[in-house]
Amino acid sequence: MKTEDFCKSLDFMKLGQAVNHENWQGAASILCRMQRRSAEMDEDLFGRNFSALRQCLLHKDQTAAKSVLAVIAAKRAKIWNGQERAEQEDE
Repeated sequence: MKTEDFCKSLDFMKLGQAVNHENWQGAASILCRMQRRSAEMDEDLFGRNFSALRQCLLHKDQTAAKSVLAVIAAKRAKIWNGQERAEQEDE
């Protein structure tokens, strides 16, 4: 899986929804799947953020989890926008 495909995956949205609805077990499952996919790519794009989010989920701290999700979303958007710009420059 490419970085671009990973950043476009719906898992980010599903993770946010699970945290918003305080579905801690579902959020942990989605996060585990995302960590596995990230490891398969051999890129540590969200490593610390995923670890911090895991701690928030274990402690059922919705406010902190939302803060970490905001950081992840910003980083994801930055990666996504950077790749789109690179593709436009290639054309």
